[in-house]
Amino acid sequence: MLKIVIIGLPNAGKSTLFNRLVGRKAAVVSDIPGVTRDRREGIGRISDLEFKVIDTGGWNDQTSFSLQVIEQIEFSLSSADVVFFLVDAKVQNEQNKEFAKWLKRKTNKPVILIANKCESHKSENVDYLQFFNFIGPVYISAEHNLGMVDLYDALAGVIEGLSEGTELPESESIRLRIAIIGRPNVGKSTFLNSLLAENRLIVSSEPGTTRDSVDISYDHNGKLITLIDTAGIRRKANVVDNLESRFVEKSIESIKRSHVVILMLDSLLGIEQQDLSIAEAAIKGGKGIIIVLNKWDLIGKDDRSKLIKFVKQQEVTRLFLEVPTVTISALKGMRCGDVIDKCLEVSESLNKKISTAKLNNWLIDAVEKHSHPLIKGREIKMKYIAQIGTKPPAFSLVCNVPESVDESYKRYLTNGLRKNFFVEGVPVRLLLKKNKNPYVK
Repeated sequence: MLKIVIIGLPNAGKSTLFNRLVGRKAAVVSDIPGVTRDRREGIGRISDLEFKVIDTGGWNDQTSFSLQVIEQIEFSLSSADVVFFLVDAKVQNEQNKEFAKWLKRKTNKPVILIANKCESHKSENVDYLQFFNFIGPVYISAEHNLGMVDLYDALAGVIEGLSEGTELPESESIRLRIAIIGRPNVGKSTFLNSLLAENRLIVSSEPGTTRDSVDISYDHNGKLITLIDTAGIRRKANVVDNLESRFVEKSIESIKRSHVVILMLDSLLGIEQQDLSIAEAAIKGGKGIIIVLNKWDLIGKDDRSKLIKFVKQQEVTRLFLEVPTVTISALKGMRCGDVIDKCLEVSESLNKKISTAKLNNWLIDAVEKHSHPLIKGREIKMKYIAQIGTKPPAFSLVCNVPESVDESYKRYLTNGLRKNFFVEGVPVRLLLKKNKNPYVK
């Protein structure tokens, strides 16, 4: 599939154009320059043209991340077939000339010059870039969806002589999506870089380096997976501004888009209330979940069993779900692949279907071992169970008085379903229904 990279100075509107092309708000957009730092990928479309589009950070010599952002841009240029060089048409910025010179040195691939923010008229402010012989300029407003026909014409002309390449081997809609979540600075991006064996994401000891959720395609032993890196989620009381609040919202949205969630913890800090709140959000959303204890190499051997025991205790008492726990050192690349193997195991279990016969045999045994106490002298009869859904597994249980079933007994049945049919980390839904009398209209 054709790859297009969007590059330009900060606040030129790259993320707005990226969102326009992929058809959803995949990137956080702000008037504050430098919001995008990592590169981000998605499937873009203009009419009948379909392509992979890569959003990149804008260079800004006022930040400590400039060199790392440029590394990301260089990597994207090397893998792209076409370059969208986006400039803010309302501002004649001499830095665009320097960036254009750098671009000419770095690549000989087709570059389409796109003048953005042309809501009212075609600005003359891009004339100073005419001597670089880029294709265009194409005048657009990404925010207001103007000029897309002109961009289509320019792109169609470029790709006419290019080979389109291969199709995506697996639909994005059915591909396993794994979100990596946790508090700031626990090592989420370091973990991903270790998996990918490259500096795919900007890593820093400064908390909050990852500002937005980033989707990454990853081939794990021949199986394509979408990994979602997210911004660190802090307690609401510690969120300092509206922009950070929006990044946290994107992280929560990433949980909703995922199938399996990796809750990453710093082994030196253990598990805290904020981690449990994140895990609860994932479980309520019906997502598979695993816990990863990072920086395991920094924990003394005498303290390791105590930490594992404490984490397991919190899972059972606070989450009501046994969660698989993997210990890693992302920095040293220790057992990072095991995390993905465990995610695949959880994903397979999320999709598991249990026969009605097996379910009802289990139900008979469960009730015989522990029957529901009488309610005002009346027996609670569990009559029939069937599976009604997957991702997460959901079951319908018919009984005579569902409204009287004690919550602890419902939890007993739910836990029994999990332990007998599913692996750890899989939430199970149990819906109690009243049996209908066929003779009553």
